[in-house]
Amino acid sequence: MGFGRREQLVRDLPKHGKRVGIYIDTRRFQCRACNKTFYELLPDTDEKRMMTSRLVKWIGKQSVKRPFAHIAEEIGIDEKTVKNIFRDYVNEFEKIVRFETPNWMGIDEIHLIRPRCVISNIQNNTLIEILHNRDKRTLITYLNKLEGKDSVRYVSMDMWNPCKDAVRIVLHNSTIVIDTFHIVRMANADLESARESLREGLTDKQRGGLTHDRFVLLKRHRDLKPQEQLLVDVWRKKYPVLGEAYRLKEDFYSIYEASSVSDAKVRYQAWEASIPYEIHEYFQPIIRA
Repeated sequence: MGFGRREQLVRDLPKHGKRVGIYIDTRRFQCRACNKTFYELLPDTDEKRMMTSRLVKWIGKQSVKRPFAHIAEEIGIDEKTVKNIFRDYVNEFEKIVRFETPNWMGIDEIHLIRPRCVISNIQNNTLIEILHNRDKRTLITYLNKLEGKDSVRYVSMDMWNPCKDAVRIVLHNSTIVIDTFHIVRMANADLESARESLREGLTDKQRGGLTHDRFVLLKRHRDLKPQEQLLVDVWRKKYPVLGEAYRLKEDFYSIYEASSVSDAKVRYQAWEASIPYEIHEYFQPIIRA
């Protein structure tokens, strides 16, 4: 039987940057058998959070790509509520979404407070997992539990030895491929070493100019603007060692532009043979890699 009424505020989707709330006059009832009271059910409403079902769904989608605090401020709710909705949203997805073990696996790292290991599907360009660290033991444990791990044929990664060791231990049928990016960037590091070696004999003004133009020296020659090309030519002529280091950097990049493996090998052999004795030490790390 009827037992009073009350007005309830139900939050809804924001409109034009404004918070939206719906005031609903709900009836209260009393059970004749047990004397307990209850309010009538509201359709399409999450009564636990007092918001519409469509708002809950919207918050779940938004929380994947936006900070919880921003969403909470926009809706006018507590940040903890957004976190709980996000958790429910993810749990629902876990029931229906399954990641297939890729033929081409990527292993990299990302810094989220501390270094963490990132597992990806290179063919589909999708994220598979983010591990809580990038330790060898952690990666071995993850790979051992991976369903269909024998289907992994290639693993692309950087030169972090614990990752290579973990893959060799668990993924016996896979071939390790070092990501080109992690190798060619070493050419820039070697150029930087050669540049730093010149600083001792320079005046403060020359040192400042060389530091200011370092990013121009690190750019690919084909990407330089006319004014930047002029700057590079000046530095190369003024300091022959730097000029040779710049040439070696560019030639090393060109190895990865070869049209075939045999062409790349020829380019590499020619590149290594062309390293002058006086700057050979700077390019030792890339040769050993």
